[in-house]
Amino acid sequence: MPYVAGGQAFAIFILRSFFQSLPQELFDSASIDGAGYFRVFRSIVIPLSVPILVTLALMNIIGIWSDFVLPSLVLSGDHQTLAVAIVNFHAPPLAPQENDFNIQLAAFVLSSIPLVLMFSFLMRYFVRGITSGAIKM
Repeated sequence: MPYVAGGQAFAIFILRSFFQSLPQELFDSASIDGAGYFRVFRSIVIPLSVPILVTLALMNIIGIWSDFVLPSLVLSGDHQTLAVAIVNFHAPPLAPQENDFNIQLAAFVLSSIPLVLMFSFLMRYFVRGITSGAIKM
């Protein structure tokens, strides 16, 4: 819930500015054709806002995935996020004297693989969403 409350202000600001940049002629022509509010939303607004929604989703997922402070304060014991578990990791006492820092860095690299894969598949939507408000037509 804290992530939803914290990310809402940014998402509302981005979505409001994006929706204001949509041309009013699209909505006027849809209403002339007899489309209601739900039909306009489903047929015009949602398809046009896919890039910005994907951009917001990626930004929220990356922020939640890599968060350390809130989970370390709230969660304890067996219920830890990946970042907290990696930081709290220590090699067993009977293991060879390896530096825990090297193991933690390797674990952080492995834990970033899902984010890299997700971003590589959704990169075109991300770039389109970031640049959607940059140029006025």
